Amino acid sequence: MENKATPREIYEKHLKQLQQTLLWEDASVIGIKNEDPADLALQAEVTASSYLSRLAVESADEAFELATDVAFLMPVDPNIEKIQILLDAADDTSVEVEVWDTGRQENYIPYQLQVRDVQTIKKGNKQWIEFNLPWSPESTQNAFVVIKENPSVSVYLSHQPMSGVLSFVREKALNVARGMESLNHDQLVVKWNMKRVVRKPFCFRLATETKAYEPAKIMDGYQRPYGGAHMWLSEPSKDDAWVALKWDKEVEFNEIHITFNDDVNEDLINLHHHRTEFDVIPELVRDYRLEVFEKGNWRILFEVKGNRQRKRKHTLENDVRTEQLRLVVEQTNGTAYAEIVEIRVR
Repeated sequence: MENKATPREIYEKHLKQLQQTLLWEDASVIGIKNEDPADLALQAEVTASSYLSRLAVESADEAFELATDVAFLMPVDPNIEKIQILLDAADDTSVEVEVWDTGRQENYIPYQLQVRDVQTIKKGNKQWIEFNLPWSPESTQNAFVVIKENPSVSVYLSHQPMSGVLSFVREKALNVARGMESLNHDQLVVKWNMKRVVRKPFCFRLATETKAYEPAKIMDGYQRPYGGAHMWLSEPSKDDAWVALKWDKEVEFNEIHITFNDDVNEDLINLHHHRTEFDVIPELVRDYRLEVFEKGNWRILFEVKGNRQRKRKHTLENDVRTEQLRLVVEQTNGTAYAEIVEIRVR
């Protein structure tokens, strides 16, 4: 409408504008970054009350026998050195772990083997076993970490999800939803299945710190997982968490968009027989406020209670001039982390 163009002409002459417009409305456009020149947030420095730098899943809630290969996907930013995995061993045995890349940033399958390690372990329960798995990819991306089959060994699942981390089981028989029985089991996207382990990460911890959840991630242009989670996570805390934008000079705006994490991996459909254990995605921020820094103090622009949405748009009646804008997270819908995908300012 704006360009008075046909669909073909939009593709030929205005494709980038279309893509950026779709992103502005939170459409899923794989691999395309926000590069909107009108987005003042892209010009700001980002700081936060804290960010999650230690990637670890340590709450062991359910043993899972290694009757087949299992795997977990995790962000590598910037590298891996050692990974510790929690396991039981019924006998003295050995355990093999492999690290694969995923080929393409949007893929959740093993593509090319990068490194493997085998460790000999003693009989015993709940042992943290360290595997030497050094990998420094040229760019940040996901790793597909495979724990090889061993019936004498059980690993552990946590019932506390970790954003950016997914679990998989290499199913020996087709395990798909009703109506999907015609799928080819030899395809990796079918063979490596999440159905039994949705929102249940395997227990592991990294020996080195990660930058996968640092505050700057909310400005990297990606609104969906793509070779990483692309979101800010605070450290777990009972206190308010905040993320702030600071400009070199005063900017003027009247519109703020916030994208919260609503776990886009969750299978949400409107069939009455299909329900989650929760009414609201736990990772969504529930209570928050938006503030600007004026005359040495923070002034509240908007205060929201009971949020249930991924995308929130806040429009001001009059333009605001400031050098700092802050989003303060008071409460989530269940998770221990404040989780923000993106902030936009116009």
